[in-house]
Amino acid sequence: MGRITTSFRMKLDETVSRIKTELLSLVIDERIRKNAENVIKGWYSEANALSNFSQPYLLGTLTLFSIFALRAEIEELNERVKKLEKELAELKSKV
Repeated sequence: MGRITTSFRMKLDETVSRIKTELLSLVIDERIRKNAENVIKGWYSEANALSNFSQPYLLGTLTLFSIFALRAEIEELNERVKKLEKELAELKSKV
């Protein structure tokens, strides 16, 4: 009898599903949940590289949450920079 090996894509789909239902559904900050989707899209675009890497579940979860939180902070900073650039442009136009 042969051994059944689950494809990486199936494992990735299962993992993403679990992250969404068991982790992200409990996260209060909407920005983190929103930006987690951007990180997840990146995983799928780099699935070939990820398929060659394994990690312990606990450390992986901690890393994932840190990435989600950092992504939310980056998004907030981008919004602040855009606001400041707009204000600067307005000041320049007055001068």
